[in-house]
Amino acid sequence: MKFGVILPIWRLTVQDIVALTQKAEETGWNAVMIPDHVVAMPSTVEHYGPSWPDPFSTLAYLAGRTSRIRLGTSVIVAPYRNPLAQAKAAATVDQVSGGRFICGVGVGWDEGEFKVLNLPFKERGQMTDEYIRIMKAAWRAESLSFDGKYFAFANAGFAPRPVQQPHPPIWIGGSPAVLSPPSIRRAVALGDAWHPIALSRGDLQKGVTMLREEAARAGRSPAPEFAPRNLLNLTDRAKGDGRAIFEGSPEEVAGDVEHVRSLGAEYVTFDLYACPDVPSMLRTIERFSKEVKPTAAVAGV
Repeated sequence: MKFGVILPIWRLTVQDIVALTQKAEETGWNAVMIPDHVVAMPSTVEHYGPSWPDPFSTLAYLAGRTSRIRLGTSVIVAPYRNPLAQAKAAATVDQVSGGRFICGVGVGWDEGEFKVLNLPFKERGQMTDEYIRIMKAAWRAESLSFDGKYFAFANAGFAPRPVQQPHPPIWIGGSPAVLSPPSIRRAVALGDAWHPIALSRGDLQKGVTMLREEAARAGRSPAPEFAPRNLLNLTDRAKGDGRAIFEGSPEEVAGDVEHVRSLGAEYVTFDLYACPDVPSMLRTIERFSKEVKPTAAVAGV
């Protein structure tokens, strides 16, 4: 079992981002990932915050401040950027990190942001599918041609390619707190892992069943990996019945880790926005490593 931290970059300075990433690396976490918005519309500010550093340039900077931990997006909104430019940025991160990039991809949810960027919100799923195909083609070859709905070109040169071949791992995200059949179909057709966000215990279990059924229908074996993303809220006292998954004492959270492991999770990734400030985030990162991971290991993780 591997563990990743999702950094709430809308609340962080660059120095905070570096400190949290280095703490995660020092304490044995496997990955640090960051989310994506280009502009912050009122709905995004209401749910999160106003400050959104560019994910690719931020990850490239973090690559130079770390040596082992994987660096990824959770998730890049694929329709926001030209797919070839996006593929080039991702390949560059993979190059400068020595092959440590994870490419989490989603379709986006903020319709107002699509409007500002002059993009068709209702076509975001089709755009994402085509963009992923273009990115994968670019990562595989130094010259590529493509004929699609949104892009058509011939003999386009593309280099450098990523260190990881044929491409960095592609994690397919879904809408927050929604069990999304399109994200499952996309993961089976185009991804390496299904990366659902903020699902309940019941929906996680249903989603894994749907993922395996879709893979069987598509003739894909094995099915894509399962890498859920949930809020981590470590408490001093047990929360008991009615608590959210990954909320509670270290023993309760370790039990939740064991539960998703039994569902087939390869990675578990955690949001930290339950923490009120950066010192609390740093303590949670360290506390998880010292108090949850050993307990989960005893349980078989």
